[in-house]
Amino acid sequence: MSNTVSANLFNKNLRRNISADLPAPLYHQLYSLIKTFILNGSLHHGEKLPSEQELAELFDVSRITAKRAVNELAAEHLVERARAKGTHVIYKYSPKPVQAPLVGVLEEIDSIAESSTATVLECAQLKPPQSIGDEFDLKRGDTLFHLIRTRERAGATFGYFDSWSAGVKVPDSTDIFIHESRHKYFRESGMAVSHVKQTIGAIAASPIIASHLNIEAGAPLLSLVRRSYHQNGEHEELVDYLLALYNTELFQYQMDLKLD
Repeated sequence: MSNTVSANLFNKNLRRNISADLPAPLYHQLYSLIKTFILNGSLHHGEKLPSEQELAELFDVSRITAKRAVNELAAEHLVERARAKGTHVIYKYSPKPVQAPLVGVLEEIDSIAESSTATVLECAQLKPPQSIGDEFDLKRGDTLFHLIRTRERAGATFGYFDSWSAGVKVPDSTDIFIHESRHKYFRESGMAVSHVKQTIGAIAASPIIASHLNIEAGAPLLSLVRRSYHQNGEHEELVDYLLALYNTELFQYQMDLKLD
């Protein structure tokens, strides 16, 4: 097949899902399969689909069946056909944010803190890097509350947490962060959060982070950036920025969402 990605997607096991024994017409089964790959981002914008003949051979269907499936995709503006150039994906996938109640997010934060033990590596009022300062819209010389911790459970360090917060003073003792979340201290300090935005990704552990998590440099880490906002009139103000890095062998991020 001319397209390596498509060849990997349309593997032998998956091809068995296209069957004349199923109630839906063959063209619709093939159309639905490819559509799913396009909508979930497995087939990217600009990627070339197998030709009608290749699809027919892959799924053991007629070329007419393959053509009708591709025609359906084109009719929904998911793909575009061009003579001598083949069929390409024109749908642009973008991940949709998951909507979850704020109270659920904050309960989850408190739960992790209560079931683990923190080691505070830094706790001070500092001038942040420019990228962080720009997000908070700080003026020259302004400082933020900077807190770096690791957390462990059952003797294993599972996470590294680096945060910058506005309107919070350095506490008299860092012991308050050992078994409690930062947000408990923030709430007691008067910080009001109305909106939380989380971005989850993956990065490789730097030598410094690896040493704190007792893993090899370059090991995969789950990365979570959490931005917390306060509603000030018609505008939202960033009040807390957290970078959390998790050892993927010890930590999984699970969300249990229920439909209203």
